[in-house]
Amino acid sequence: MKQSLLLLAIVLGVLVLADHWLREGQLDELDRHGVLRPLLPVDAQMIPDRVHQLVLSFGTGQSFTYVREGALWRFPKYHNALAHSDRIDGLLRLSLGSVGTFRSINPGGEMAEPSMLSMQIDLYDRDQQILTKLQFAGPISGAGGSHNLARVVGSDSVLTLHADPIRVVGRGRPPLLDPHLLPRSLPRGTLTRVEMESAQGSWSLQRVLAPRPADRPPMPVDESQRYRWVVQHEGRIDTCHNSSVFAYLDFLSRLPVDGLTTTGLPTHAVARLRLIDEEGIIDELITAASDAGGGSVAIHNQRARIVGLVPSNRATWIIPPLQVLIDSLPQPSPFAQALQSTSGATP
Repeated sequence: MKQSLLLLAIVLGVLVLADHWLREGQLDELDRHGVLRPLLPVDAQMIPDRVHQLVLSFGTGQSFTYVREGALWRFPKYHNALAHSDRIDGLLRLSLGSVGTFRSINPGGEMAEPSMLSMQIDLYDRDQQILTKLQFAGPISGAGGSHNLARVVGSDSVLTLHADPIRVVGRGRPPLLDPHLLPRSLPRGTLTRVEMESAQGSWSLQRVLAPRPADRPPMPVDESQRYRWVVQHEGRIDTCHNSSVFAYLDFLSRLPVDGLTTTGLPTHAVARLRLIDEEGIIDELITAASDAGGGSVAIHNQRARIVGLVPSNRATWIIPPLQVLIDSLPQPSPFAQALQSTSGATP
């Protein structure tokens, strides 16, 4: 009898210990899954400034390589195109600083389901040494909203993220390219002077302080009242209509290209347009002699080191008739109409 009671006590003790062990394991697992943790270990010191080459790969088998050039990012494979540097820098900060909750998978298992978008980011330093390889997949809908999966390549540990690096990259292929003739990644202040030279003549458009009547405040808040634009041509100076000049400058800043080329620039310039900002930074555009094929004109941006193909109906307004700048314009302006045209496609 005593032996039976002793055996029963031992069995009960084992059951109590097993129950305690299981509960502790469940709590540890819940804690593991519920605590935010970084995708990369903190001691890896993985900061965006260490990255000098970035390779984006997608589930379709496509891959695209971007190279850092100072503060800029370029895509060498497509005529050394400039990329949206702010978006690539944001992608690096988001990816390298990702935190999420733990989600386990089978060792060697696939992270993404076939229906998910997937992306891999390979990062290299200036010596072409690999820094890390990261994988992302998603989005996955859930009670708390959509989320994405992330892991370091080779790891069986997967994190659930609410950040979405795939969305930052976008769906363009190649992605992240800047489609503008005046790329946004190049710093540019307020323009104060525009100079044009061609075989047919030249003119200079300049911003000057507007004279102030004695009964007006000396320094108006509105820039359109503080300054006026004048154009010097053929030995004379004409006052321009401010809104017409603003429409022209806005057109230049927003002008997209059909694509890029390395063969469309002629050996001599037909026309040069220099855009000078308040710090003296110059963007010089060199216009080609004739149609570069497909209804586009090749225009060389010397500062950006790209040759953009601009549809002829838009290229016409890069150097507009001077009377367009002197007079007031109808609405929508010819500059706005040219931008609204459906011809042309960004690269």
